[in-house]
Amino acid sequence: MATQHLQHHRGGSSTAAGAGGSNIDDAIGIDLLHNIISRLPATSFASAACVNRSWNSICSRILSYPKLSSAISLNPSLEEAVNEVVEKVLSVPIRPQFVIASIGPSFTLPRAHQLITARFGSGVPVITSLSDGIIGRDALTSEFKEVQWELMEDDEDLDGHGNLLPNQGIVLTVGHLPDMRATMIPLLSQDEEPLMIDEFVMDIREYASLVSGSTSPAAIILFSIIHFPLRL
Repeated sequence: MATQHLQHHRGGSSTAAGAGGSNIDDAIGIDLLHNIISRLPATSFASAACVNRSWNSICSRILSYPKLSSAISLNPSLEEAVNEVVEKVLSVPIRPQFVIASIGPSFTLPRAHQLITARFGSGVPVITSLSDGIIGRDALTSEFKEVQWELMEDDEDLDGHGNLLPNQGIVLTVGHLPDMRATMIPLLSQDEEPLMIDEFVMDIREYASLVSGSTSPAAIILFSIIHFPLRL
């Protein structure tokens, strides 16, 4: 229903769209239109924001609050797992500002990052890291699941043939924070750790000052490789 309304209106009068209103707005009312647009998936929602000024205003109100969309998949195929979680997180109206993905050790990290970045584009910061476990709602069933990948030789970790179960799975989170800017700042390993940390902190302060006028960011999320001795 919502998609049909969107397609019908976009094919309508360009004069009405240019004036910031339309017959469909008057026919169904702003409240009902708001309800319809708020149920659109992210791609259709982005198209709705471009219809006219009235629809754009509704979309802006819908995105006026912080929003996170998250999903997990335990599909043993990396490509299928990525498709499942991406489709789920984008099934709601959201304008991605950053993406955080945690994958199981059996998946290839560079390949996973490549697949996820390809879906969201190079303009959206994407953090992809290996994890010892994931937690969240399943992308297909919406069931709450928690997986801990500490492999131990007991019945719970065997596949029935005496083999340890593979560490395959992914959790994907997409975030939208109104009036805030998000970026990635890498901390690359160097021989002199104190100098490395000083440069890292300076990079953070410089970016915060550039986008906000303050050297103190509103929030920082740190990711590191396993057993990395990070001391700030």
